[in-house]
Amino acid sequence: MKTVLIHGCVLLCLLAQQAWAQSGLRGDYYVGTNFEQKAFSRIDPAINFNWDRRSPGEGLSRSYYSIRWTGKLLAPATGEYTFFAKVNDGIRVWVGNKRVLDSWQLNSYKHYTGSVVLKEGHYYDLRVDYFNAIEWGEIILFWKQPLKKQSAWNPFADSGEPITDEFFFQKAPPSNVALKPVKIPVTKLPVVATVPATPKPALPQKPKLAKTKPIIKPALPKKMPVTDTLAATFTPIHERSAEPEPALSSGTTFILHNVQFEQSSYVLLSEASTELTKLVQAMKANPQWYVHITGHTDNVGDPRLNLTLSEHRARVVATFLKRQGILDERITTEGFGGNRPIANNKTEGERSKNRRVEITIR
Repeated sequence: MKTVLIHGCVLLCLLAQQAWAQSGLRGDYYVGTNFEQKAFSRIDPAINFNWDRRSPGEGLSRSYYSIRWTGKLLAPATGEYTFFAKVNDGIRVWVGNKRVLDSWQLNSYKHYTGSVVLKEGHYYDLRVDYFNAIEWGEIILFWKQPLKKQSAWNPFADSGEPITDEFFFQKAPPSNVALKPVKIPVTKLPVVATVPATPKPALPQKPKLAKTKPIIKPALPKKMPVTDTLAATFTPIHERSAEPEPALSSGTTFILHNVQFEQSSYVLLSEASTELTKLVQAMKANPQWYVHITGHTDNVGDPRLNLTLSEHRARVVATFLKRQGILDERITTEGFGGNRPIANNKTEGERSKNRRVEITIR
């Protein structure tokens, strides 16, 4: 009798813990960079992903998707927590009611940090928004717990570790504190004579009505926001004078001369929409035209990564044209890395000229 009682209490305790302490975060995966159309949901143990030219899951392509993770975050100690994210492209993170990370734009493998004070044993609402534009999707969420030392020369390298499902939960316990193991004292129980209880007559049960689910129309994908807009003016390669620009014609090559890329980035500014719209209008007026878009970088960094980066820069421009109605088969792209500089790479001013995109009309 005593053994049965003890095992029953332990079993009930474990079942109670499992009822709320499902570890991991709920990940809702969407088509489009702004949660346009839901593809699927799943429980992810941690936010530590690198989709290197791969799809995150069924129903998604390698580009243009967004993800929202939600759940609870358990704080193991009281103090200030620093959150770190390595991301390509956009990220937003809320802990409790505070937004600790916010960079909702194209980002090329950058690191971001933010901090918040948390209390030991408390569970906080956690939400992480993420989107990826052109391939190379990656997001890793780290944290630095209080009272842990941090290297002065490289704080990110000593930032701790990716947050695991040890601290991610679907729900918090009712009291908002962690359940502790229940200790049951081992005492001798008095022997009590038991009398079989008279069974009560079963009451007639009401027939269960089948629940009908409301008909929900699938959400139609919204027009994806042009997050990869560009800053550009056209300048012929063979002519750098202040004279008026020649009319666009087949065989002409243009530099998007005012496009200025940050080092190791394919994030462009928004002022180019007017100039690129002129190119779109010219291509619509001349349906026989095709364009070849080439991306270029400076000579800083790994040449192999620069080659990939230059391809991304060309694809960003191509994406703009496609969203304005230019057919995909009329556009080709290519990246040359730093192999075709138009200026020396001795100063930042000269290197910035090499971080460019060119267009050839064919």
